[in-house]
Amino acid sequence: MMRLFSSLRHDRSAAVAPMVAALGTVLIGAAGFALDAGLYYVGERNLRAATDAAAMAAAMNPAQAVARARDSLIRNGYDPAILRSVETGRYCADAGLGAAQRFDASMALCPGNGRVNAVRIRTGKPARQYLMRVLGPANPLPDLAASATATRIDEAGVGITSGILTVSNGLVNSVNDLLGALLGIKLRLSTADVEALMTSNIDAGLFFDALAQRVGESGTYGDLTSRTVGLRDLLYAAASAADNASSAATLTLIAGQVGNGYAVPLNGLFGLGVWRKMPVGGADEKPALRAGINAYQLFAFAVQAGNGTIDLSDAVSVVAGGSTVKIAAMASGPMDRPRFSFGPAGETSVGTSALRLQLLIGLGNIAVLGNAVSVDSLPVLIDIAAAQAQVTAIDCPDTAEQARDTRVTVHADTGLVNAYIGTAPANAMTRPMPPITAASIGQARIVNLLSLITVDARAVAQPVMGKSGNLVFGPGGQGSVGRPGAPGSAASIGNGSQAGPLLTSLSSIAAGNGLQVKILGLCLPLVCDATEAAVRTQLLNGITAPLAGLVGGTADPLLDNLLAALGIQLGHATLWATGARCGVPVLV
Repeated sequence: MMRLFSSLRHDRSAAVAPMVAALGTVLIGAAGFALDAGLYYVGERNLRAATDAAAMAAAMNPAQAVARARDSLIRNGYDPAILRSVETGRYCADAGLGAAQRFDASMALCPGNGRVNAVRIRTGKPARQYLMRVLGPANPLPDLAASATATRIDEAGVGITSGILTVSNGLVNSVNDLLGALLGIKLRLSTADVEALMTSNIDAGLFFDALAQRVGESGTYGDLTSRTVGLRDLLYAAASAADNASSAATLTLIAGQVGNGYAVPLNGLFGLGVWRKMPVGGADEKPALRAGINAYQLFAFAVQAGNGTIDLSDAVSVVAGGSTVKIAAMASGPMDRPRFSFGPAGETSVGTSALRLQLLIGLGNIAVLGNAVSVDSLPVLIDIAAAQAQVTAIDCPDTAEQARDTRVTVHADTGLVNAYIGTAPANAMTRPMPPITAASIGQARIVNLLSLITVDARAVAQPVMGKSGNLVFGPGGQGSVGRPGAPGSAASIGNGSQAGPLLTSLSSIAAGNGLQVKILGLCLPLVCDATEAAVRTQLLNGITAPLAGLVGGTADPLLDNLLAALGIQLGHATLWATGARCGVPVLV
């Protein structure tokens, strides 16, 4: 027996069998975990892809987000019951926010136009398991879950003036005189130069990036447009983004004439929409909006935004029969809306500044009681309220030719136009321009004949009301949508205001307190009364006729051309849709 035990002690056959028996369960468990873990990660990847697709499908039309998400899941082979939640909200295009924070379900962080433009989808389902399920609560593999957020943003660019850009010799002279006076230089632009600017577009995105590089701005586009920059830097940046060589050459020519000391605050010129909080340098990346800025408007409005003053003391025009019009002063209100704006419908608006003109109308000699009485300075104030417009709809067709078939709707309002004869308040022409009322206009002495006969005048015109309506750019609309290299056609809305007809509506000058004639101590009261009435009648006739001669571009090209040089036409709003982009859903 002892020999038997000794032989067994030295026998090594079948020594692995106990080890296999002992470790078999562990090996089978490890293999099962590897198989189930592999299936888990494959399932998670597939579920995430399907969830991403469902989010992008829902973002195409957030109003039908649930139905579109379910349909997408079904088409990708999933039971729609795996849809755990669908949230709609706003996407905040802010590089300063984390990715998770850019979805704003409350729409309080970045309300914009108050319209939903983003969707967040959450899905979940049990993972496929073969062996891990036997562990029950101790199973280390959780259920599959995925979430995705997608947004779609349609954008348009829009620009505004209150006058249509047309080139004439008179306009070119006004451009050189008026803008040159603001800059403090002798501007020498030819007709070809002005025409090149008026028919050319600046690529807005490339312009902003070039300007940021010139002024050393490395933050966001909002940081850039809140700065004050030198006009020379602005013009050189515009030249680098011009769509043709002629415009680039003209902008470079002007830049060489102006000093960089002429400061231009940008915050009154541009509205940037969703790009405001994005870092500079990305304007040429897809899916950035490709929109243009009219080169002449950019130059003219930048000059007006600066600190130059308009001296029009020598701006005199002969109207009719020895009558003259002298533009004594011009003032503008604050730019509370940008001239060029880019972004989604409902939150992209532009506007002009309110404008006030102070005219001194010399009526020449008027026959009164057989004598010639000179009326050298009849003070007239013309108020033009700001025109404004907002992009209200961007209609993107479900066609391959979206660039051709997209329509942009803009709601525009022209400004009220009013005129006064009389003495304005002392601060009426200061900047920023204070509001005035008819009650604040006082009598102005227009005749003082040897201190024996005096004539005072005061009148308020019947206001020309503004006009309001929709302008459509695109197929079937009043204008076309432009893009860099291909400026679109403008559309206008207006009430036909002209200086002449407006001033002839100053009918209240015929009222009892409109034209006051005083004859001092030379006659009996009854005789004086009759004489004053006769003088008054003759003066009214002598004043009304010259005022009637102040009609638009026929009798007073000076006034029209000066206003046109500033992009102004009484009672009009002219709009350009400078670009449009139909958004594609993207994951954020």
